[in-house]
Amino acid sequence: MAEGHPADSAVVRGADGRGADDRERWSDMDAFVRERMAATGTPGGAWAVVEGGAVVHEQTYGRDGRGAAVTPDTPFLWGSLAKPVTALAVMQLVEDGRVRLDAPARTYLPWFRLADREVSDRITVRHLLTNTSGIPASATAEVQDRYDNAPGALAHAVRDLARIEPGAEPGTAYAYSSAGYAVLGALVEEVSGQSYGAYAHERILGPLGMEHAIATEDDAERERLAPGHRPVFGRPTVFDAPYDTAGAPAAHVGGSVGDAARLVLAQLGGGEVDGRRVLSARGIAEMHRGQADSDIDRFGLGWSVGTLPGTGERTVWKSGSLPGYDAMIIMLPESDRAVIVLQNAFDLLRAQEFHHAAVGAAEPGAASADPLATVLPWSAAALAVLLTLCAAAPALRILPGRRAAARARSRRRILWTTAVSAGASLALVALLWWVLPASLGGTLASALLWLPDTGWSAVAVIAAALFLAVERVALAAVDLRRGRAVGSQALTLTSRPR
Repeated sequence: MAEGHPADSAVVRGADGRGADDRERWSDMDAFVRERMAATGTPGGAWAVVEGGAVVHEQTYGRDGRGAAVTPDTPFLWGSLAKPVTALAVMQLVEDGRVRLDAPARTYLPWFRLADREVSDRITVRHLLTNTSGIPASATAEVQDRYDNAPGALAHAVRDLARIEPGAEPGTAYAYSSAGYAVLGALVEEVSGQSYGAYAHERILGPLGMEHAIATEDDAERERLAPGHRPVFGRPTVFDAPYDTAGAPAAHVGGSVGDAARLVLAQLGGGEVDGRRVLSARGIAEMHRGQADSDIDRFGLGWSVGTLPGTGERTVWKSGSLPGYDAMIIMLPESDRAVIVLQNAFDLLRAQEFHHAAVGAAEPGAASADPLATVLPWSAAALAVLLTLCAAAPALRILPGRRAAARARSRRRILWTTAVSAGASLALVALLWWVLPASLGGTLASALLWLPDTGWSAVAVIAAALFLAVERVALAAVDLRRGRAVGSQALTLTSRPR
């Protein structure tokens, strides 16, 4: 089991009286999800099953970041599950006649722009919703994880996109980016005249009866949102980050497992829950329609659309992660069923393992561990130690013993070996500081946030490699100076009269 001696509790619901008969049905699923959470070291989680317009099963596991037992009312942050909430808000404005899906976003957000204004002028609302706007995945670092709760934080984050170069022509390529959903959140604020959180509460969270929902900094304080957990060399470690108003439309919406279930009930119920409608059935169908080819399935408006691998049944799903939290919803509209799993830990290198808690609950199957998750942090730490030792060893030889080495090596050889060793060190610095993070759609700063063990090991490697490069140049200068001194001395001795 996960650290902290987790306690389990179960709630079985259903208006048709099937609760007692279904306990055996749920036991295998509960055992599977508990096993998956224990395997990933997740300290606490909650999950639920929705069927036939009702929550028929809930289960909680473990403890929150303050050590309290997780209950059905425990709030979690949902990461990118905020995106369907933002998409729902935009679709409400569409049905209100205040926004058109295929109109340029600048029609409603006049100050929005990228570095290439001609391109950003052609980005439509639909492009943003389907991640086909041309805003690159790397732009997420500009708007996400800023932990900015100042007035106007969201608008300030979106304005910073003015220095981002487009990655593609609008509508031509899929690139998953939270930056586009930040733009949509700012658009909601501009059109509605309300803050994103206020609009979400008034038009979505309140009407759906999401009693513990979080969409503002005040919500997080009121609900006493507990810290999540990040991995540090395989151990979940408490990460008490502040709320992030700037990141709300893309990642910082949250709530209890019951709140997530209310959102699902509205999606499966054609936009209506308990007689309260938040969107038309046609609008929900448009959100669930795959409109762009993504890396995995197709992407609709806030939701991914695909099929279960085993049965081929159509799925509408979304996963979401933050440093410290993971969440996933898998809906099976043809069966009128959904599975929701919330967890208070996340490891970016083991993302598939975390998500399999939900995928396997929807369709049982084996999960495979990624050895990279274990190898990478320790390998980075070992490399930092090795480079430190390599840097320390030559320093011990800046003594008379180096005079013989300088005599034995030619000037050309000294310069060549110095250029190779210093160049290799600087190439390693560039790889870890810029190239590798950028290829993964992030920065070294985001690596420190999401993968602290690997990130700090990388910083140690960078520091050691920089020191090694400087040291190699300094030692070469010493060798060349001593070599000249030795040569001059030899010349003097050979030219002295005998």
